[in-house]
Amino acid sequence: MDLFVAIWSTYIVNILDILIVSYIFYRTLLVTKGTRTIQIVIGLIILVGITILARDILHLRMLTWLMNKFWLAVAIILAVIFQTEIRYGLAKLGSKIFFSNKGIKVDFLEEIVEAVIEMSKIRIGALIVLEKDFSLKMYTDQATFLDAKVSHELLLSIFNTKSPIHDGAVIIKNGKIQAASCVLPVSTEIEVKHLGTRHRAAVGLSSLTDAIVIVVSEETGSISIVIDGKIEKYTNAKKLLEDLKENCIVLEEKDDKYEKNIFQKIISKFKKIKLKNIKKRIMLNWTFKVLSFFLALVFWMYIVAL
Repeated sequence: MDLFVAIWSTYIVNILDILIVSYIFYRTLLVTKGTRTIQIVIGLIILVGITILARDILHLRMLTWLMNKFWLAVAIILAVIFQTEIRYGLAKLGSKIFFSNKGIKVDFLEEIVEAVIEMSKIRIGALIVLEKDFSLKMYTDQATFLDAKVSHELLLSIFNTKSPIHDGAVIIKNGKIQAASCVLPVSTEIEVKHLGTRHRAAVGLSSLTDAIVIVVSEETGSISIVIDGKIEKYTNAKKLLEDLKENCIVLEEKDDKYEKNIFQKIISKFKKIKLKNIKKRIMLNWTFKVLSFFLALVFWMYIVAL
């Protein structure tokens, strides 16, 4: 027992401490990804370095005094600067913890694929958003409310250039088109500056939420899926449908009947996990993960040395 306590207090607690702080840094970096806020985060990291250098290494009294006064007010400064990012970040964190009550049906996805393939052939631009756990109500409230069952005919009608609601995005939730002509946040990330407005809007929304965004280019007819700010193009309808099923929460009819409590949902979720999905999750944003772990390790070493 004493050996276990010693191992716990010496190793396990410190490892947990570093991993938890790493996760906090990682989520912060994800929230700021694709926005100019990342420059502010880098600036704050530089200021932390200057504070440590002035206070503990060079012993610069005046600079140390100034930096101490700055850090006293930093909580209020960050709350003002990052108010939008904090709101989105907390909402995304909450969406990871709680499960959705309903899932996306297979026939619903097939209707979408049929529509985007046809729109691609006749060069009709489209922006289709699949809402998951993160609520997109703030975008549907100011749009044209529909609450209609998804069908490829309806999607073609909406995005027809002669339609009064073709401009903007369609947001779909629980197998129904919630609203059309939705205005999405456009990404200001330098890497997507060369892209069209639809693709930049898809990157912008998917960077802030867990939504899946399907884009059809009006100029080239290309079809793309945008998830977590990453764009992947498709030329094959079968592959497109398979990836939509893989990235969406797909529940069969029997799941709605038998999965009555949260424990059964958790078990079902683990059964659906595939090895390739685990690898994909691990490699997703791996640079941010390594950076977050490194920052957490440096802070831990500094605090232990105090």
